[in-house]
Amino acid sequence: MVDGKNDDRPDMSPLEFALLGGGEVGYVREISGEKAAELFGVESEISAGETLYSLHGADGTCMAVADSREAIMADAFEREIYTMAVH
Repeated sequence: MVDGKNDDRPDMSPLEFALLGGGEVGYVREISGEKAAELFGVESEISAGETLYSLHGADGTCMAVADSREAIMADAFEREIYTMAVH
């Protein structure tokens, strides 16, 4: 609905939304060391308070974690993933 009027665009199913970007679009998030260990399900030598950066596909799947924004952006570049700003 746009400005109180019906929107003619079709609704997307959860599967269609998950496939959005087709492996070419992603986003970077700042995460804690604790969250990184949770994402990968392993104990880590990284302290819980340490700031890390994660690369996610458009569907939210975490693909990589790095200790700097520059490193995670380089990883996205190597994977040919166009990163979008997420707010």
